[in-house]
Amino acid sequence: MLIVNDEQRLRTGIGSMGKRCQYCSKALAAYPLILSDDAKLAVYHAACAVQLATEIMVNLYTFFSPPAPYDRLFVLCASGGRIDTTI
Repeated sequence: MLIVNDEQRLRTGIGSMGKRCQYCSKALAAYPLILSDDAKLAVYHAACAVQLATEIMVNLYTFFSPPAPYDRLFVLCASGGRIDTTI
């Protein structure tokens, strides 16, 4: 959730701007802020949220498409049929 003013911040349960960013551990001193949708209340600076999302996408890409000389561990397919996993 994007938070851009004090009213939105208070509605989300963030009492003060003294709370720390979950990514960089610096105080939440200025808007905009991003509130995660996890079970645990986590608030990020907008720039930190972008960096975190980028890291997650890069990690997922390298997991499913590893660089040479490594082989793929998983192959995703949309077919509903069984896949023979015997080697």
